[in-house]
Amino acid sequence: MDWLLVHYGFFGKKYLFLRLGDVVVIERERQPGIFYVKRITEIALDKAGQESYYVRSDNESGTDSRTWGYLSKDEIKGCVVTRIKKS
Repeated sequence: MDWLLVHYGFFGKKYLFLRLGDVVVIERERQPGIFYVKRITEIALDKAGQESYYVRSDNESGTDSRTWGYLSKDEIKGCVVTRIKKS
């Protein structure tokens, strides 16, 4: 099992600066308590000018925005900084 080092906002506020290609931890509003690790592949602005994110699984058979659609920034809980491989 590998370990992930994740940056979680700043004291609960959303000060994460997200970019294309970032790997993020997601907790969907419709599935509280279940966390996903996905990669940001698109960033768009909604009608209110808020960023929304399209995420994809590195596993082609994984569940992602192809099923869910775009996610709000509130559903992104953190950004993966590094992966520590356990030997």
